[in-house]
Amino acid sequence: ISHLTTMAKKEPEKYKSEFFNEYSYFLKEGICQDYEFQEQLSKLLLFETSKTLDGELSSLDEYISRCQISQKKIYYLQAPTRQMALDSPYLEAFEKSGKEVLFVYSAIDDFVFSNLTKYDDRELISAEKGGLDLDKETDEKDEDEKKDDKDTKKDDAVTTGLNQTEIDHFCAWLQSDALGSEKIKSIRSTKRLGASPAIIIDHESAAFRRMMKMVESQGGTSNIPPLPKQAMEVNPEHELIVGLNALRESEPELAKVCAEQIYDNCLVAAGLMEDGGRSMLGRLNDILLCVVKKGNEDGNVNAVVEDIADSEDKTSSDGIAVEESDEDEKKDKTKERKDDK
Repeated sequence: ISHLTTMAKKEPEKYKSEFFNEYSYFLKEGICQDYEFQEQLSKLLLFETSKTLDGELSSLDEYISRCQISQKKIYYLQAPTRQMALDSPYLEAFEKSGKEVLFVYSAIDDFVFSNLTKYDDRELISAEKGGLDLDKETDEKDEDEKKDDKDTKKDDAVTTGLNQTEIDHFCAWLQSDALGSEKIKSIRSTKRLGASPAIIIDHESAAFRRMMKMVESQGGTSNIPPLPKQAMEVNPEHELIVGLNALRESEPELAKVCAEQIYDNCLVAAGLMEDGGRSMLGRLNDILLCVVKKGNEDGNVNAVVEDIADSEDKTSSDGIAVEESDEDEKKDKTKERKDDK
């Protein structure tokens, strides 16, 4: 361990290429089993983060060195790939607050963080945890930032969203009438979301369930317990939630279908849609049929198609912009290294 620690400090590239890339699984297994050396082994861990480039690894100590002074927790997000982590609704709140998040891609990483629980006296917290209050961990802002925040709040005041009474009635309808108590144990509003209408929180690890499924299939059985009741957070400012709240009065059956789709979208985002989404294909076709019929009745089919196309173009251009930004950043870093030499 001492030799590896020295290599990681003095020859980080050699450590990453010759040891970590080949033996990281065994290192993580040691953290889960050898409690005597757990602290020393955890210093050898490397992860991609929301602020590093694709393929660039960072240690927990390096992550802490970049944290805001007031941040006392280490946040991580489990996802199958980096792109899926970047697209995750669970990352939205951290992007708004400027906080860095570790990206973990394998099932064993969940066990690692469950066993560690803390590193350098800082709690290890999943980004999918409910009730996160990131504003309390944000450093004091300068006068320009404070002014920007005030202007943003003024703009938000103009935005049409649900008031508290509407939120309470909507959440009660969503839990009791639309989704049912057999699926949902609690629903509440949240301010952490921006582009997403809702998320599942405090849920069972998707990576752990996938590993259970793999183990059960190898044993020739399929005794994986069904999904437990979920806790849900909704974004009362999102256009889809505002529209659904109005739709439940005018088109109650259609509103229920849309609510079920939003719930399934949340399961997909959390990695908990275990049948690959096949169970919602019929419902999606029904929703598409309603859109087409409505467009034909109003003569607005072209407008609907244009809106969808504009949305796809924006997503595509955003992706290209991110890729170009990453390439520029890589070139800058390469130039800096050459200058240093």
